[in-house]
Amino acid sequence: MKPVTLWILALVATLLTGANDDCLPCRQDHDYLCASNTLPINPRLCIDITEVPAYVYKDYMASVAEEFGRESEEFKSSEPDYSLWAEVFEGVSAEKLKEKFIGSDELALMPIMGISFEQAKAFAEWRTKDMTAYLGEMSKNDRAAFPKKFKFRLPSENEWARIRFLVQDKKMLKQLEKIAKTNESSFKLSKSDLLSNNPKIKSVFFSAAEDIGFYNVFGNVAEMTDVKGLAMGGSWQEANTGKVFTKSFKYDGPSSAVGVRMIFEIIE
Repeated sequence: MKPVTLWILALVATLLTGANDDCLPCRQDHDYLCASNTLPINPRLCIDITEVPAYVYKDYMASVAEEFGRESEEFKSSEPDYSLWAEVFEGVSAEKLKEKFIGSDELALMPIMGISFEQAKAFAEWRTKDMTAYLGEMSKNDRAAFPKKFKFRLPSENEWARIRFLVQDKKMLKQLEKIAKTNESSFKLSKSDLLSNNPKIKSVFFSAAEDIGFYNVFGNVAEMTDVKGLAMGGSWQEANTGKVFTKSFKYDGPSSAVGVRMIFEIIE
C-alpha cells in the first residue's frame, strides 16, 4: 500500500525559527525540498513528522533481501528482535508477530522498535541510498528542486529538542491531519486489533502535539539520538509526564520502548 506523502520547502524554516546569525553553515543560496513527510528545523535540517513506521523499515529489509537473499547474514542482521515486540503485544508470539509484519499491513503503522543503534544507523544509510535512487529517476527540472547532496541520520539531543520551536500554521496542521487520516485509511488501521486496542503501543499517527503538529512526541516509543544509549521523548515504559522536550532517557540495546525519528540533512 502506497502511503500519502508530504513535500515541503526547507525555506519554511526561516519563517518558523527566524534568522540564525550563529549558524553560518545553515545559509545557502538555494531553497530545497525536504524529504517526504519531514518538516524543516532550519534551511539545512528537516526531521520526520512521526516515529519511523514499521512499513518503511520493512521496505529496507526487502531491499536487503533482494540484494543478499533472505538467508544471508546481512538480512538476518537487519531484522528487529521480534521477541521484544511480544512485550507490547501480550499473548502474541514473536513468530506470529514476525509473520504479521512480513506478510501483512497490520503492523504497518507501528513505530519500528526492537532495533539496535547500529541497525538504526544502517537503516539511515539505506534511506539515503533509496532517496538518491528515487531522485535519480526524476527529470532534470524536477530533480533540481531537491538538494544535490543529503543524508538521513539520527538527531542530536539539541536537534530533537528543537521540535518545540516548530510551530505550524493552521493550514499546515490541517495538511498534517489529512496525511495521518489518509495513511490510517490506506493501511486499514481500524481493522488492526494489535494496534488499535493496544494499551502500550499505538500508531505513529496516534497523537499530534498541539501547535507543532508532530506525532507522538512524548509517548509511544522514545527516539534514539546520535549518542548510543540516549533517547528523547519518553515512551509507554518510561513516561515524560512533564512533557519536557530537553529530557533524555537511557536505554541499553534494542528495546520495545525505543524507536527512531530521523534527520534529513541537506549538505549541498
